[in-house]
Amino acid sequence: MYNIPFKVPGGRADRELLHYYCCEAASSLSRLSDTTLWTHLILQRCEDQSVIRNSIVALTSLYRDYMLLRSPRFEVSVKHIQRITRSHSQLRVHLTRDPSAEVALICSLIFYTFECLIGNIQQALWHLDQGLTLLRRLQTDYPYLVYGQETYAQLVAIFSQLDIHASIFSVERIPILRLVSPEQVSGEVHTVPERISGLSDLETSLTVLQNWTLWHLMEFVEYKYLPQSQVPSIVLRERLQLEAQLQKLEEISENMSTSEDFQSFTSAQRQRLILLRSQALIFHAVLLENTICTLNGSQNLLEVTCRFDIALTQISTLLSLSSESKSGSNFENNTPSNRAFTLSTNIIAMLYFICLKTSDRRILRTALSLMQESLFTSRDGLWDARTAVTIVRAMLSEDDIQSEEPQMDFKLEDVGSGIVDTDGGLEEAFKLLKLEQSQIE
Repeated sequence: MYNIPFKVPGGRADRELLHYYCCEAASSLSRLSDTTLWTHLILQRCEDQSVIRNSIVALTSLYRDYMLLRSPRFEVSVKHIQRITRSHSQLRVHLTRDPSAEVALICSLIFYTFECLIGNIQQALWHLDQGLTLLRRLQTDYPYLVYGQETYAQLVAIFSQLDIHASIFSVERIPILRLVSPEQVSGEVHTVPERISGLSDLETSLTVLQNWTLWHLMEFVEYKYLPQSQVPSIVLRERLQLEAQLQKLEEISENMSTSEDFQSFTSAQRQRLILLRSQALIFHAVLLENTICTLNGSQNLLEVTCRFDIALTQISTLLSLSSESKSGSNFENNTPSNRAFTLSTNIIAMLYFICLKTSDRRILRTALSLMQESLFTSRDGLWDARTAVTIVRAMLSEDDIQSEEPQMDFKLEDVGSGIVDTDGGLEEAFKLLKLEQSQIE
């Protein structure tokens, strides 16, 4: 008996994979986020769009084998390559007779996920950028197609988050979408509304602020680490406005986590709120770490360290709750590889960033421990925890990590300058470290 809400043409194997998608993969892919797109809207399109259905079958086959494989590294099989190639061909044929933007965007998302699972980062980024470019064109030239439709709203949300995810991974990449309006930048309109009614509103505000932060830091990188007196007034006003909105969101997320409503949240809702609060803390720290000027004139190092500390506590709680939730799963808790795969939580990115940016040994050890013990077999979109841990450990000896001296007189980002700050992300840093070690030997 298959748990599929529609009849599926084709063989038994396809039906089994769609059954697995409905029961396990869809909710897993959307873990710690809004599940509507993967569990409902894409599934609805599978009923009447064979190109989407076949792509989901190919993705589910790849995902299932990824979760079941025992070896540390996932090697893609010929079968998977054939399925992926067939999906690409079917989309090209489909778009020649029916140039549907919705189908193209959904398939772009699926193809991006293909490549993330395989670990083919550059190809994943290519598919993502294709989808983002199409979405930006739709928003500019055909806004009536985008606004007011649930599927497009969900696609805008996930592509906006993946745009941020990619720009965190590749340090020189500016987000393709620009989510903040001139009125929000000037302060005429608040990015964070006075009242936030739920997690979706909180996530929407956070996504805009993350996007704004990345744009701001990239556009005004020449003013990095400069004191207030040397920053142009127009840049300073925007930076202070951005910090005010980040502070506001941080406070709202904290209040939500201590409110009476929190007690009535489901486990999934609690985890999602904890993740959103952690991201708000880290992005606020990103801005504070980048500049000397702040709203209250506090010492930035203390402000950043405090946020790192709180965020680590939140992430530790989140991983514990997530582990408890997985113990009830019929499948994932029993996978031989004990793997985990998510698309855009940025948990690995946050822990890696803390390792690079902190000079506090306790905080470094905590962040590294969470990556190493809780996430070592995990992949979050472009980010692979095993690679992140390897890079951190390659730059710092065990004696340095375990030293009783509380403060280091350096940061890993300085030690790894020219390696961790390249545009190729973790994979490029890993290659450069291997090259450096081979030259030493």
